[in-house]
Amino acid sequence: MSLLIVVSLSAQHKAEVLLKFSNQEGLTRIVFEGKESIINNLKITTSPFQIKTEFPEPFTLKAQKDKPFEVVSTEKILVINLKEKGEIKFFRLSSPPRLVFDIRINEKQLASILSNVFVIDAGHGGYDFGITYGNVSEKDISLTLAKDLGALLSKKGKKVFLTRKVDQYISLSDRINLVNQKKPDVSISIHSSMSKNVVLYSPKFEEQVSNELVDSYNLSSIQRGYVGKSKALSESIGKSIKDEFKTGVIYGEMPLPLLNSVGAPCVLIELPSPKFVVYDQQMRSKLVNLIINGITLYGRGVI
Repeated sequence: MSLLIVVSLSAQHKAEVLLKFSNQEGLTRIVFEGKESIINNLKITTSPFQIKTEFPEPFTLKAQKDKPFEVVSTEKILVINLKEKGEIKFFRLSSPPRLVFDIRINEKQLASILSNVFVIDAGHGGYDFGITYGNVSEKDISLTLAKDLGALLSKKGKKVFLTRKVDQYISLSDRINLVNQKKPDVSISIHSSMSKNVVLYSPKFEEQVSNELVDSYNLSSIQRGYVGKSKALSESIGKSIKDEFKTGVIYGEMPLPLLNSVGAPCVLIELPSPKFVVYDQQMRSKLVNLIINGITLYGRGVI
């Protein structure tokens, strides 16, 4: 019984760590403050979108409110997920003991997105599950990512329309009609593939073969004036993903009605199968930022 009491009391005395931050133009500073034995023995791993810190002992965290980043913590690990890709440097200070991270946002990420109106299509929905793996379905992945992408673009002052906001079936003709009614600067359709690669499709026209589905909408030539921009959009998003995601990026051209029948620069993105990628908050945030970075590169004509 005495042993149980000792363990319980010990568990109550975790080391306290204070997390503070400040923002300046293009620079975010994050500071951990705590006792010297903890600050000096933190193990740190960083990537352009994340800071991971492993503590030598259990801790409790006190942090400022309204943080411009996501914090995920366990008993001995704290992960900071950044909303923007940045260059991360860190150093330690004494009196009081502190670990300081300086995160400078890349200039290309700071560049404004020139496009102002977006339509984001979440593939499948309702009884149309798309690709499934275990209890994970393409329709759910595409909807969550479409909503995340739309929310971040809206925060950047862009006008965003979603072809669906909930789990419902939307016909192909309704999706096409919505895109053409909203007259977006960019149209993006989000799907999943059965592979571990990212596949980006731009429109393709087969001059000698009639596409009955496209012809039925009487829209068979509406995309022709945007083919070059659609290809540039595909390549820009692909470059952004490949540079950071370190995965295979495959480009294709397909005579798909959702591409050929819309009057706007457009791309269909097939993300890796849930068999190979876990679409948790961290992964979704990373993908959304990479897509937005690709849109920024497209607007600047950088491929």
